[in-house]
Amino acid sequence: MSSTFNDQTQGTDVTKTFPDRVKQKTCSTAPTTPYYQTNQLATTVLISGLKRGDLAAATADALAHGGAGTIIYTGRSQSEVQPVVDHINRKYKTVKMIFVTADSGSLTSFRKAADTIKELGVSIDGFVGFPEVMAVPWELTEDGLESHFQRNYLCYFLLLNLLCDIMKPGSRVVLVTSSLRNEAPAPSWDDLGFENGENYHSLDGYSQSMLAIVLFIKSIAKRYSGSIVAFSANPGNTKTNVQTYVALDEIKSWLQRKKEAGEDIPVLLQQAPKSLGQGSATVLRGLLDPELEGISPIWSLSRPLPDTQVTAS
Repeated sequence: MSSTFNDQTQGTDVTKTFPDRVKQKTCSTAPTTPYYQTNQLATTVLISGLKRGDLAAATADALAHGGAGTIIYTGRSQSEVQPVVDHINRKYKTVKMIFVTADSGSLTSFRKAADTIKELGVSIDGFVGFPEVMAVPWELTEDGLESHFQRNYLCYFLLLNLLCDIMKPGSRVVLVTSSLRNEAPAPSWDDLGFENGENYHSLDGYSQSMLAIVLFIKSIAKRYSGSIVAFSANPGNTKTNVQTYVALDEIKSWLQRKKEAGEDIPVLLQQAPKSLGQGSATVLRGLLDPELEGISPIWSLSRPLPDTQVTAS
């Protein structure tokens, strides 16, 4: 059935294809939480990086359309994502939207978020993490780390390690990344901050964080084999809010440097643009498609799998 998917597939097409992976599931014992009153546990998905008019919002909308029971979403403040929540609540009356404060620039904030999620008394069926920033100027977080590395990768590394004990057997982890991970310079693990910004280019910072995601997904798939199914998902050339940070002169200087080095144009810039709905289809395949379980982790594109499957490396 998955073979019918292609680069025109919408996220709602994926949730329609796998309704039993989205809708209610039966559990013998209900958790002691005000969110559930019966032993019919609806699928619970945790989404981090939700933004208005973004890939994460399109993913949440498709899940609600498919009948997901609960979507736990994180962000710096509820007011930032309230328009997304209001939109989903108007369209889908049964889905529960639960907000948890989590600022990716603060690891303390993500530790508190993990505690809050555990206090809900739910088990997680799926986790989806979206990049928070792309090609921002040199900046350190409050933890003293380069912003791309922490906001796009390390905060999810921390959150998943803190929540792994409430992930259901067979649960899915999908971290959204980019084909720009191929452009990452060889990591200097002794200096992830580009010599305190002296050798920093904003697109190098972004691509390094994308590479870190792929390596992390590989480690999850190996460590939790048989328990958690993990994917890094490349949605293709999808216009997301994180891309609005990229200044034209930043792209030009980066491409000029690659040209002078005799390197090819990055794959991302060669791909046809995709809508948010089309981009979310890739993410949702990683979250729902049963045919992918035996090939975790993969570098996933929204095209027929045999043509595009690439092992994350």
